[in-house]
Amino acid sequence: MLKDRGNMKWTAMMLPEHLVEIRKWKQEQFYDKKRDLTEWELEEIEQTIQRAFKLRKLVTLTLWDHNKLHDKTGLVTGMDPHQKELLLDTDISVKRIPFVQIQKASLVDTDD
Repeated sequence: MLKDRGNMKWTAMMLPEHLVEIRKWKQEQFYDKKRDLTEWELEEIEQTIQRAFKLRKLVTLTLWDHNKLHDKTGLVTGMDPHQKELLLDTDISVKRIPFVQIQKASLVDTDD
């Protein structure tokens, strides 16, 4: 059986700039794509945030930031319509979250 070293034998012949670009390209393969939300989805997100604000309930927001999706949980304490930001009070601090980053919103059930 032939022991092939695969890509190892080719990297010695590549320029360092090529290797950097190949690494960036491989990382981009794992990026989450930002979805364009429909009007219904935007309205549902808005209603969920308003309900969480009025009832003083925890809300989990799925945010798209730096090509990744991640969740933040906290209390909605207010909105800044001029800067188009939402104020979310987490356990540690108050975060300013731009509206354009919000991809999903859901109320947290504390009945457990």
